Amino acid sequence: MNNISASAKGRTVRTANPHHDFGSAATLWLLNGKSVQENDLQHFAAWLGPSETSRLARFTRTVRRRQFLLGRVLLRFAVANITGLASDEFSVLEKCGEGPQLSFRDRSYPAPNFSLSHSGDWVACVVSTAAVLGVDIEVNRVDRDFDAMCSFAFQAREQVWLGTRPHSERSAAFYLLWCMREALYKLQCNLGLDSDVSALVGKENSDNSLPGIYPYQVPAGDLGLTAVVLTSRRLSVIRQIVLTGFGTADV
Repeated sequence: MNNISASAKGRTVRTANPHHDFGSAATLWLLNGKSVQENDLQHFAAWLGPSETSRLARFTRTVRRRQFLLGRVLLRFAVANITGLASDEFSVLEKCGEGPQLSFRDRSYPAPNFSLSHSGDWVACVVSTAAVLGVDIEVNRVDRDFDAMCSFAFQAREQVWLGTRPHSERSAAFYLLWCMREALYKLQCNLGLDSDVSALVGKENSDNSLPGIYPYQVPAGDLGLTAVVLTSRRLSVIRQIVLTGFGTADV
């Protein structure tokens, strides 16, 4: 049976409601693809199921193939960690126009909720048995044309909001809003709802801006990242774990 060997460092992010049930938790796994050796990456490709292999073959850019492959392997690692199951006791299914889905050998097993994201060399996977999730990460680059990107990515009120930020805060505000919108889209898809981001109009990390949805900005600035997790219910803890070594081990 093939397993993943990994070393990690982590921290626990307490949310704004410390008296809430501590069973309502999520874990955000972060992996820098640069830490993965090419021979391990090729080994990982053999773990994919038929639908994943088919989708992987459709990527023409090497960077996207790598991001996709690392994301699917990180998903297996995260699910195995939260369930205690071996990676060969479940599979990942790809469906056209939908996000990946988990299929367990034991059909009665309750699948955990998850969401994936990637940016540059980084991939992220957040998992929880307590809430439906949406995650987005972005590498913080200060050399981007934020005004041009805002003109096609954000609504008018969001553009006005961003324009009022002090210049020293512009980059951080842009990435926060970008990640909020992307994470919201993923959460709505995972909830089976029509994608509608009109409710997000430049509000920062406020529960009032998204009724019934709970946003958390997970500290990742020391990694050069902005990371946002949106959930369908309030969580008490988000555990952030950065994998510092990632490879294969035959057990």
